[in-house]
Amino acid sequence: MLEAQAAATPAAAEFPDGFYRRHRARIRGAVTFLYVIVLWELAARYVVRDERILAPFAKVVVALGHLFRTGEIWKHLSVSGYEFAVGFALAAVVGIATGFLMGTVRSAREYLDPWVAGLYSAPLVALAPFFIMFFGVGVAAKVALVFSVAVFPIIVNTFAGVYSVNPGFIEVARSFNASRAQILLKVLVPYSLSYIVTGLRLGVGRGLTGVVVGEFFFANAGLGFLVALAGQTFNTPLLFAGILVFAATGVAITGGLKLLEQKLAPWRELQEE
Repeated sequence: MLEAQAAATPAAAEFPDGFYRRHRARIRGAVTFLYVIVLWELAARYVVRDERILAPFAKVVVALGHLFRTGEIWKHLSVSGYEFAVGFALAAVVGIATGFLMGTVRSAREYLDPWVAGLYSAPLVALAPFFIMFFGVGVAAKVALVFSVAVFPIIVNTFAGVYSVNPGFIEVARSFNASRAQILLKVLVPYSLSYIVTGLRLGVGRGLTGVVVGEFFFANAGLGFLVALAGQTFNTPLLFAGILVFAATGVAITGGLKLLEQKLAPWRELQEE
């Protein structure tokens, strides 16, 4: 009996520390978020004191609650979500395929690298008027804008992952008579997976920016349209509410991509520990 209690006591004592280690990133992120909220509220009420410039966080929450209570938020979320999902999915497919092509075929790299480098550095959101003229004012123009701003970080990071694979790994695979497909699936993809996920996470941020810019120029619904309308009417609580929804969406998607990486490449967690 005493031995059982003695064995249970260390485990119980270790539980809080083990729980913190497993959820350390989430706990620290939540604490940081709480600090920012408190500073935001204090600055809005006692430093700025002009709601047109900085609305208190409490009023932003009230505006956000009103959007959910009336159901208006779902209309805007469905429009922006569809535009982002289609544009980002196309960017992911094209970006990963192009990155692998550049990383494995020398002639493709030599032809494409200057274009990718130039377009990656260019402010492609400025092409919104061009997309209007080419695709019209419908969904296609906003999907094209999301695709154009999200695809290049995915290409660059995928190419970096493939190109940085140790040539010795490929030589070992060839010595065992591995085919090109096996080298791709067994060597290149696992090694470059973290680079690909990083590119996708960067693409998420740029893609959401593309949604906002597109809906600023040509939309009658969507979160970007909601933010633009709030800015034009100086409704600062509603403006920040729309921005918070965008930020929460970005955090959720990038968090999901990180979980996917942990499932597909669990050895990355072991390396970080």
